[in-house]
Amino acid sequence: MEFRSPYSHGFVRCAVCTPACEVADPEFNAKAIFELSRQGHDHHVALMVFPELCLPGYAIDDLLGQNILLDAVEASIGAVLTASADLDPVLLIRAPLPREGRLFNCALAVHGGKILGVVPKAHLPNYREFYEKRWFASGRIIRDAEITVAGRSRITGRIGKNERMTGAQDCNELFPKQF
Repeated sequence: MEFRSPYSHGFVRCAVCTPACEVADPEFNAKAIFELSRQGHDHHVALMVFPELCLPGYAIDDLLGQNILLDAVEASIGAVLTASADLDPVLLIRAPLPREGRLFNCALAVHGGKILGVVPKAHLPNYREFYEKRWFASGRIIRDAEITVAGRSRITGRIGKNERMTGAQDCNELFPKQF
């Protein structure tokens, strides 16, 4: 491996991504995610992190209760999975996922056309501009539960395989005492 490569020194190249976004248009947003993912692949990025609720768009409020939107989100997750099959980076995307009559704000780790893990947001902010408890349930209630996304089943709360486990924190989850 080349000396100037961060990989030869035990580092990985990560990218924090801000794709073009159309509110409540998961198909458009999935295409924008794929375009950036392709660029990341071409630049040898190992991990690409996308914004919270990047598939439907953030702050869409009551639209989160519409089945047509949630169905479009799931179809778009399937499209991202298919498009990621030939890409090197692990993609961390975020989407609302329904389970047992509740909606969860989830991070999904995607690589090689597979879902590596699903982590529902546990600490939901509910002050000032944040009122996520109105739409989402805390991920604490479904930790280690099986969830099916785009026809693929995963255990919630875990990202990884073999003996390595990784988590995902979103937005204000770094400061849970505020909630």
